[in-house]
Amino acid sequence: MSQSYAIATPSYAGDLERCRLLCASIDRFVTGHAVHYLLVEDRDVALFRGLEGPQRHVIAESELLPSWLKSWPDPLSLGRRRVWTGLGALARSVPPLRGWHAQQLRKFAIARTCSEDVLLFADSDMIFARPFALEALERDGAIRLYSKPGAITADMVERHVPWCENASLLLGLGPPAFPSADYINMVSWRRRIVLSLLDRIERLSGRDWVSAMARRRRFSEYVIYGHYVERVLGLEAAGHWADQRELCRYYWFDHEVAGFDRVASFEEVLEPWQVAVAVQSFIDQPLERLRTLMERQEAAA
Repeated sequence: MSQSYAIATPSYAGDLERCRLLCASIDRFVTGHAVHYLLVEDRDVALFRGLEGPQRHVIAESELLPSWLKSWPDPLSLGRRRVWTGLGALARSVPPLRGWHAQQLRKFAIARTCSEDVLLFADSDMIFARPFALEALERDGAIRLYSKPGAITADMVERHVPWCENASLLLGLGPPAFPSADYINMVSWRRRIVLSLLDRIERLSGRDWVSAMARRRRFSEYVIYGHYVERVLGLEAAGHWADQRELCRYYWFDHEVAGFDRVASFEEVLEPWQVAVAVQSFIDQPLERLRTLMERQEAAA
């Protein structure tokens, strides 16, 4: 039985031009998907409408998340940033959230809205640089799960250790052992597994999955899903196969892009199995520089 595929990208107004680059790279290099979903805050919908097409649709946050969780101008930043909160959120013990929290929640929520079997997540600061057919995620009916054994160590206490601990709590598991697997790169999920994950969280917590997850601000959507697949269900039962190769070359920090301004082609930084490059939007890397490199990839393809 054939499986259907979708790509999902949570984004926001500040990343509009980067998202435009991503969309252009998907249109040029990616095949096999039925639709590309752009998941954005309601106030950003009009901005992103220009990116829509036969295979690309914008979905407003209000179609995904409960009405009690809304974004507001953050008074602590004089309105330059947004905060997700409200009386309903506070009544559910959900502390004020940031945009990256809302984007993670949208990734889970799209599984309850879409009908495709498999979701591939592409952040808006990602650029596909080589041909990539989504059917390549499949092996004997199972779908690729990025899982890098031992990559999270006990000294990674600022982010990764709390992410693993909170994933364990949400899923009703004992404390995680370290080193633990990392699940953060280019990620593909099975829709039916996401739905069963959310059902489990609601059953164990006695509350809706959004408030159960969001009341712990230090969470990672990819870590939660990875722990559910490998520690609760098992790879075979979940219909996944594990792959520790990183399909996307990520630049997470400023020091990692040293010398990037001398790169003449994405081919210089990609491993043979990699198909995309992602430079975090908060890294000081000019958008025009990335656009030039993508245009060279298109010309050489």
